Amino acid sequence: MAALFKGDFTMNINQSTRNMLTNMGVGIGVDRAAATLANETIAFFTVTGQIQITALYGIMTVIGGANTGGWQHNPTAGATVSLNVATDFNAAIVGDVLGISGVLGTALTWGGAVVGMMQPIIVNAGDIEWISSAEEGTITTHIRYLPLSLDANVTVA
Repeated sequence: MAALFKGDFTMNINQSTRNMLTNMGVGIGVDRAAATLANETIAFFTVTGQIQITALYGIMTVIGGANTGGWQHNPTAGATVSLNVATDFNAAIVGDVLGISGVLGTALTWGGAVVGMMQPIIVNAGDIEWISSAEEGTITTHIRYLPLSLDANVTVA
């Protein structure tokens, strides 16, 4: 069974529910509590097996200094891949959404509303990380995924 993390509450999702979410195309959700972003790489989620990411976004909860960053996938085997181009979102305010389009090599989008992922991204086992080149404040982060392998799972890193 996969685990759905929402704050400190954990709920196991049975296979029937996993199948329903997969068939709907929404995906299983994992939510990470607010994390402070700094001038470093931070693992946000750990992927087991192979998944298809249908949504990956954050909500600004505290604004920091200069803001340049983005998400990447650091696989257990192989080379790290940027999920978006590092983007300056210095004008972001508390409550703004930071999202990706799903098109590798494009900028992070941010604002009061953003376009969701236009195409899903398939990743193997490894970590979904935030990489920063400046102090950035604090965000809550959310991922939605469809399992592609029998052992597929995502947990908060």
